[in-house]
Amino acid sequence: MATRARPHTASADTRHTFAQRHADAGTPVDVLRDLMDHEDISTTMGYYRVTLERKRAAVKLLSQQVIDRNGTARACSAQTYEHRSIAVPFGGCTEPSNVKAGGHACPIRFQCAGCGFYRPDPSYLPAIEDHANSLRADRERARAMDAADFVIDNLTSEITAYEEIAEKMQDQLAALPADERAELEDAAVMLRRLRAGGDRVLLPVTVINRRKGNPR
Repeated sequence: MATRARPHTASADTRHTFAQRHADAGTPVDVLRDLMDHEDISTTMGYYRVTLERKRAAVKLLSQQVIDRNGTARACSAQTYEHRSIAVPFGGCTEPSNVKAGGHACPIRFQCAGCGFYRPDPSYLPAIEDHANSLRADRERARAMDAADFVIDNLTSEITAYEEIAEKMQDQLAALPADERAELEDAAVMLRRLRAGGDRVLLPVTVINRRKGNPR
């Protein structure tokens, strides 16, 4: 019978990687404590402090890559990125009433690409591209329904706007040196994980019975 590797039997580097991946993915601290067989929860919290440091570094990088709906650079401070904007599905929003409402008071139904307060950055690229694909599917369904021309035109305009935003960000990334681009892409992955919040899919786990004397 095959046996599953348990963190407390693995090398220190493997245990550290295992713990940090779970912390980055949002595994609750009490669950990770049990997984790692830590007696003191402060040991487990160390991994979450690393995640916080990574988040700050990621925010600092991405705050310099913010653009508006026209593709104009809107670089800002990390504080502005976090506190004067709110993450909405396809980018950041700086509209004051929507920021105050936590992103739940958009007056134009999240048609972000047509809004002057829209502030996307490369961490939103996958969401923007997915949304453009969804809009294309909606347009085909609308055509099949013999929808009025203005419906098709509105969808086409929105698709084009998101395509242009995505293209400008891709060009911006392509212009960076390879090492800077890789660092930025890693930062984008980190922020996407954190924005996923309670909807994160937790990594596979193996529950470990607590035993005294296990390595920390």
